[in-house]
Amino acid sequence: MRAALRSLELLPSDPGLRRFAAANLVNTVGSGLYLTGSALFFTRVIGLSSGQVALGLGTATAVGLALMVVCGKLADRVGAKPVYLGLLLLQAAAMTGYVFVDDFTGFMVVAVISGVADRGISGTVGALIHVVAPPAERLTARAQLRTATNVGLGCGTLLAGIALSLGTPTAYRTLILGNALLFLVAAALISRVPARAPLKRDGSGAETAAARAPRPLRDRGYLAVTAANGLLSLHVSTLSFALPLWVVTRTEAPAWSVSLLVLVNTVLVVLLQVRAGRSAATLPAAVRQTRRAGLLLALSCGLMFLTAHLPVTAVVPVLLLWAVVFTLGELAQSSSGFYFGFELAPDTAQGAYQSVFALGPGIMRSLAPGLLSLVVLDHGSAGWLWLGALFTVAGVLTAACARRAGLRLTTDPSTPVDPVDEVVPVGAPTATGSAT
Repeated sequence: MRAALRSLELLPSDPGLRRFAAANLVNTVGSGLYLTGSALFFTRVIGLSSGQVALGLGTATAVGLALMVVCGKLADRVGAKPVYLGLLLLQAAAMTGYVFVDDFTGFMVVAVISGVADRGISGTVGALIHVVAPPAERLTARAQLRTATNVGLGCGTLLAGIALSLGTPTAYRTLILGNALLFLVAAALISRVPARAPLKRDGSGAETAAARAPRPLRDRGYLAVTAANGLLSLHVSTLSFALPLWVVTRTEAPAWSVSLLVLVNTVLVVLLQVRAGRSAATLPAAVRQTRRAGLLLALSCGLMFLTAHLPVTAVVPVLLLWAVVFTLGELAQSSSGFYFGFELAPDTAQGAYQSVFALGPGIMRSLAPGLLSLVVLDHGSAGWLWLGALFTVAGVLTAACARRAGLRLTTDPSTPVDPVDEVVPVGAPTATGSAT
């Protein structure tokens, strides 16, 4: 089995990266459990209304997004690994806390804690990859972790079906506690991953280095790429939100076809993500990929436009074609996004920059349901054409912003370059003799 996974490049060759991938797989199995069963747990076990759940989770996401950059800066100061570990443990505590919640106030408190940890993990994972993976393997490692994420979510979703079929309060509590346990297992695996100490620009100490570190919120080029890439990442919610509602309410396709389309998407991502990542290993290649992503996603919108006007015998084949084209666009967007997030950021401030870059998809995910409802679900099939135009513009805009930001990096002699290629454990003495 391991040989087969390596032949498909699904497993990293580096032992530390393999532990990281295993931790990510375990973590996302728990996410699959939580995402599948949490809404029913909150309403049927805690006794909250759907409006209260939406308010609590929306508030938690907003607070988490607001503090993402804080987590990233902390990772630059004390190290990505200890911050990431702490956030995993905080999530384990939050999941455990949900089991003891019995009112809306308690739910809000725990939800905000979980939201901060969740967005913090999302914002610092790139910084952790930066100090774990050798420079030549960072993009591949990021793609392999995304592959593990898809596998883990799928496994967690299947396991959650057991709790859903039982439907008892004990089953739902076990599901939530299972997620807490998996966070602890992931933390144990991460604790054994070797990582470089935070990179300092000189030997004058961490405080001075942090104070002089580049500030992503003042880096207009990076912010432009972040915003444009965030707009292109609207495809994430297109799959999870717009697709099922459209297929069930606006086409002649059977409801089970939604699961088939998600399965096709998952399998293709698992098989092709690493290869797609290798095709965006330079700035010109990543720029081409992001333009291609916009065009492929626009083409998928054109196919979805057709589904409202086809009989049942034709709509399912067209939906399957949609799944293939859409997934190719998704792969092109994610692989180019990995490159932009890493390579357009200075090595001395990866934590802060990566957390800012993650804000783009994070904010878009919070706005997407309303946007997709307005553009697509409220305006019928013509809305898909508008969405396709938006994807095309987003792809061209992201490419232009990335090219300009890359040109700035090549012409700015003050841009820091990471001189450290070897991996040393966090906490070990650095080249200047100080410890992190």
